[in-house]
Amino acid sequence: MTPMPRLELANPDNLSSFNAGGQVYQFDEAVITIGGQEEDAIVISCIGALDLADRLIRLVNAHAQIEKTLTAAMHALRSYEFGNSAPDLAHGIADELETLIKQTGEAA
Repeated sequence: MTPMPRLELANPDNLSSFNAGGQVYQFDEAVITIGGQEEDAIVISCIGALDLADRLIRLVNAHAQIEKTLTAAMHALRSYEFGNSAPDLAHGIADELETLIKQTGEAA
């Protein structure tokens, strides 16, 4: 599998607003650079764009670790399915999952 390029948030202070129905709404515009190249970018324009971009960046940048940890958990569960018992393995994988969740953000 080809490794995913690293994402970074560019210019995090870019806020805009629009008027709808007499009410002013503020929205973010987040620019995510891909692989450190400014010409390769993803632009997200919506309310909460900075939070969305931050979460996307953390998940994409941790993709390899997520895949590795989920694969280890899958193998452990398959082992348990066939009657093998490995409390140390379960403890190690639980620790890895806990670290991964802290790095990528708690589930909503």
